[in-house]
Amino acid sequence: MSKKMMKEFHEYILAEKPSEEKLLEKIKELAYENSPADRTITTRFSAMKKHVREMHPEYSDEFIRKIAPPRELTMGVIAKNNETRNKKKLVEFNKAIVDKLLSWREDENPFKRIAYLQFVSGRRVNEIFDNELGGLPRKNPKSVKMKLSKKNGNDKDKFFTFELIADAGIDNKEFKKELRATRKALTGVDLPSFTQRLNKVLKRELRSDVSSHDLRSMYAVYRFNNENEEKQNLTGYIGKILNHGETSDSGIAYSNFSYKE
Repeated sequence: MSKKMMKEFHEYILAEKPSEEKLLEKIKELAYENSPADRTITTRFSAMKKHVREMHPEYSDEFIRKIAPPRELTMGVIAKNNETRNKKKLVEFNKAIVDKLLSWREDENPFKRIAYLQFVSGRRVNEIFDNELGGLPRKNPKSVKMKLSKKNGNDKDKFFTFELIADAGIDNKEFKKELRATRKALTGVDLPSFTQRLNKVLKRELRSDVSSHDLRSMYAVYRFNNENEEKQNLTGYIGKILNHGETSDSGIAYSNFSYKE
């Protein structure tokens, strides 16, 4: 949902103080504005629902639950997503790719260093960009604490623990220090430019079919192949190390990569 549309929505609530019925009408109006695709409609409903929940406590939880697109539209989007996902081909990467990423740790190019830090941690690009780091766990030098994106409610301001790739040659103190230093080197670069420039480096220097988000998949699949001592299934293991919810099946979205030695 565009910043302009969200600003319009927020200002409408502040100025009009609409009843629940009127607000729901406004939400539907904005969700369908300019004849968007079904996926865009569901995204808009989700964004406005989150905004009302977090920014306008005067509206009840019961009302907030009503902020949703028609069920048949949602089910259609889910079906299409599943179809697209099932058609995806496995993307193979190997030790040479991993070694190249690990070699970027001390590269002069700060975006290569960011790619290294993203790969060894499995964090989303916006988390690497500026999410707050927590204290360092003492018992495990591979563990890092950070506030994570896509966490709501009581989890929004909570620090979550994740682990660095075991054989990446970096511990949590070094990771924290190097991430802060690289962020400082990129001061003044906004998130869209940061992501775009990182992707350009990856496509030019690593592989043409790899983006920054793929580094998160590669982290998960690499660890599945090298650190999965309990022999957990792929999607379950990915969900666990990427800090997905216990009942989430989001791990499926990261499973189209295959690691080969």
